[in-house]
Amino acid sequence: MASKTHTQFSRSFKIVSVLLCYFIFAGFSVSGAEDSAAKGKVAPLKGEINTSLNEFGISLSEDGNTLYYYSKRKNSNYSDLFKSVKTKDGWSSGVEVSQLNSQYDDQSPFIIENEKAIIFSSNRDGSIEFKLSSGKIGVSRDLYFSTFKDGSWDKATRLPQEVNTPAIEENPFLAGSYLFFTRYPFGKVAESDIYISEYKDGSWGKAIRMESPINTEHAEIAATLSRDSKYLYFSSNRPGGYGGLDIYKVEIKEDGTFSPAVNLGPVINSPGDEAFYIETPDGKNAYFCRLIKEGGNYDIYEFSVNEWEELKKNKKISLESIHFRTGSFEIEEESFEILDRLVVFLNENLSIKLKITGHTDLHGDPNDNLELSRNRAGAVKDYLVKKGISTGRFSTDGKGSKEPIYPEKNPETDRKNRRTEFQILE
Repeated sequence: MASKTHTQFSRSFKIVSVLLCYFIFAGFSVSGAEDSAAKGKVAPLKGEINTSLNEFGISLSEDGNTLYYYSKRKNSNYSDLFKSVKTKDGWSSGVEVSQLNSQYDDQSPFIIENEKAIIFSSNRDGSIEFKLSSGKIGVSRDLYFSTFKDGSWDKATRLPQEVNTPAIEENPFLAGSYLFFTRYPFGKVAESDIYISEYKDGSWGKAIRMESPINTEHAEIAATLSRDSKYLYFSSNRPGGYGGLDIYKVEIKEDGTFSPAVNLGPVINSPGDEAFYIETPDGKNAYFCRLIKEGGNYDIYEFSVNEWEELKKNKKISLESIHFRTGSFEIEEESFEILDRLVVFLNENLSIKLKITGHTDLHGDPNDNLELSRNRAGAVKDYLVKKGISTGRFSTDGKGSKEPIYPEKNPETDRKNRRTEFQILE
């Protein structure tokens, strides 16, 4: 089972050096620096995914089109795994993942790639049992693994004792051959810490508690990594936050050390609780869970960056999030929202003129790509003009496949090479 996790579903994150440096971080401080705070807007996730009950413990598929989470519905005594799919109007109503759910608590799903496999937490039959101080038998929540084959989920298998213990294990996040997760003593969630286990030579290594600046004497849960593997996100109720659980990040430096932990700021963190910060495939927006008030329920929120303020600051930005139909310069409907925000920005900044440049991936004939990129830049201009922006405020160009960000041909580099650049003309 573990070998499948390693060979089929590994991701190229720079984690190896981090593991070697855990124990040199004591004394790092927590920073709330405003210049590091997230800037953008936060709103409940669109569609029918949020209900009057909990939506918590989220995980996003690699392509960004499927969201897994867990919830305890009114017709159940236990929490179950659910999934929702992205539509043009938002996110669909959650559907129970009945093949994976048991007659016990099933929580904290981590979906591997595009639903090829899953790791989740459960106290189902087969979980580790232990004796409580009262003499009664307790059952831990352990991490389980299942693969998706021939249209159905295999029977879930418990990860070995190097990962699972009589304590509670939950909130898994797999990055290459490293598994991050939360552990706390049975019934003592306030003592939560983040652990990591490495898969090597066919087996899982004994899980290690991460040191400062990740873990403190306070609660830390739900570690996730940024899409570019440069940042580790987690939640903590350490002093200096904006509410209960706040989301923090640390930078993973080239030498394997961590920067001080930085609070993501008041746009994302509220007087309530926030956890499970999951970046979208482009690494710019993110989803997370928020509990507004004690005794309420978690909902899923989206954080959206203000791309056009970044344009104003840096004079040039490159966006992968403007999509066209394959082989065409017809703009996909999903891109209208970001272009409409550009219209607002241009109406608020009447002196700004823009150069719009189209780029393609490396597939196809270079001459055809050049023409396609020019037409796509022109289509973006036409959209903005139809929204009332003067045509004299734009110039357009296309580079085809001549200026790739990456020289390789694969789905990830293709996505980054297919982009539209906006540059402020002085």
